[in-house]
Amino acid sequence: MGRKIWNVKFQMPQMTKLNLQSITDQVRDLLQMEIEQGKLTPGTRIREEHLAKELGISKSPIRVALHQLKQDGIVRIEPRRGAYVAMPNAQQILELTEMREVLEGLAARRAAERTNKAMIAQFEQCFAGFKEKELSFRRMEYSMADLRFQRLLAEASGSAELIRTLQVINIRLHMSRLYADLMANHDLIPVHQQHLEIIAAIKAGDADKAEAVTAAHVGVIRRLVNIRVKQQKDPSSDQRSSAAVRGELFMLRGETNAKT
Repeated sequence: MGRKIWNVKFQMPQMTKLNLQSITDQVRDLLQMEIEQGKLTPGTRIREEHLAKELGISKSPIRVALHQLKQDGIVRIEPRRGAYVAMPNAQQILELTEMREVLEGLAARRAAERTNKAMIAQFEQCFAGFKEKELSFRRMEYSMADLRFQRLLAEASGSAELIRTLQVINIRLHMSRLYADLMANHDLIPVHQQHLEIIAAIKAGDADKAEAVTAAHVGVIRRLVNIRVKQQKDPSSDQRSSAAVRGELFMLRGETNAKT
């Protein structure tokens, strides 16, 4: 059984100063944050009554927030049973990764077009202190740094629509066990090198290169996901070992440079 949401301590502003819509938005944001951070795992039931008591609000804004999250694919609602954190299937993960490949590339392009010192300092801070020889021992820390970089990159685009769309895509991706398995086993060195290339391109104001490097970076993950999807559909059609799948990262490193 997943973690129950009423055991998570939330902090909300004074309800008397907020209208229903702002409360709903805050509830949705809080739930998204808990899911993104792994405190609410796929399959966990979200009980309206316990959440309402924890936050000191009525169930109405919670119900609206849950239906909004359902529309985004983050929550599933079962009649007479309640709301649960959703689990995207393999095909959905592939489609979400394809969308991220295009949209994160666009975010990098827009960031390069409006680059500034403060933006670059935030990007560089994400990966400050990470040395290539230590990455395999600091995988969890690096994963959190990567998540922060993704959020900052979307925000740097200056597009509210792009920020929200990428936020939903990345939350859903990180809810997947298939995606988590890929992230837990691939080589972080080329990933780290690509992150630094993206930052360098944005710093230089090279929008074309920033978009190309970012798309190639996500494209590596998309190809790995595609392999796993094919294996799940027909295990006999592709017998690549885990080592061979991880080897895709090295095979594709050349593609990043070729596109730039």
